[in-house]
Formats: sequence, structure tokens, C-alpha cells
Amino acid sequence: MPSEKIDIVYWKDKIKGELERKTIEIEPFGFQLSSIAEWKMLISAKDVEVVESKVCVIDVQETAIPKNAIISILPVMRHALGLVLDVFGPDGLKKIEEEKKISQTVFLPISNGTVKKGELIGVINVQYVKTSALSKISEMISKWVEGAKWAEDVGGIRLD
Repeated sequence: MPSEKIDIVYWKDKIKGELERKTIEIEPFGFQLSSIAEWKMLISAKDVEVVESKVCVIDVQETAIPKNAIISILPVMRHALGLVLDVFGPDGLKKIEEEKKISQTVFLPISNGTVKKGELIGVINVQYVKTSALSKISEMISKWVEGAKWAEDVGGIRLD
């Protein structure tokens, strides 16, 4: 697949701050997940009054995301007043191969109250990856399939 140009729009410095628009060239891309991951805590950086069902931005203590890592929000680890929908880093968009920082979250309150400075508001799963062009990943998968020792599928449950 050939590369293509796309337009991206993002917050440059903070959520609801300065908008930036860029045209970039991308190519089909993929990654291989590592079996190694770690959890990072999202800790409120200041007291914030939240209102049920009114999405808000909560500043968090700066959290470093290492290069060659992707993140996902863990929905089971959250604050009693709501949950983290997304995270934001002040350095603009970064490639997976670059280090990143998280400084803000988009938070959906499920109840009225105060999120206090120092409280855990969410947890992210940081999973390490190896990146490559999609064509190289397809090659790797094809070689693996050709070299795999396949067993006959006899179906059902066997009690040998």
C-alpha cells in the first residue's frame, strides 16, 4: 500500500489551548506487542470540582511514557467520582518511537464532588511494542505460518 498525505488537528500546549494543524505523510504501519507491560498511575495535580455527566479536564502529575510503547486506559482502576476517557501530552503528536509525557486527562464524572490533589483518578497500561511497516509485518507473519507445525483439527472435546 502506498503512503498518503493526511491532515491532523491537535492541541499544541494543553486541552482547549492552542490548536495546531499539519499535513503529514503516513504509510501503512503496524506493531508487534511485547509480553512486557507496566501500569502507570494518573494522579490529580490539583483539587477539581466535578459535576455529574459534565466532561472536564483534570491536570495530572506529569507521567512519562517511554519510547516504543502504546497505552490503554484500565477501566477497572478509577476514581469513585468518574473515569478517565483520554489522556493528553503537551508536546503535540509524537510517534510511537518517541518518548511522551501525559499532563492532562479528559474526565467523565458519574457523580458530583471534588477530586482532590494527590488522588488516583485512573491507571494506564503501558505496553511495549516493536514497530514496522505493514509490508514487513505481513512478511514476518507469512514466514511464521509457513514454518509452523500445524496439528490436525479434530474438533470437539477429546478425553484421551
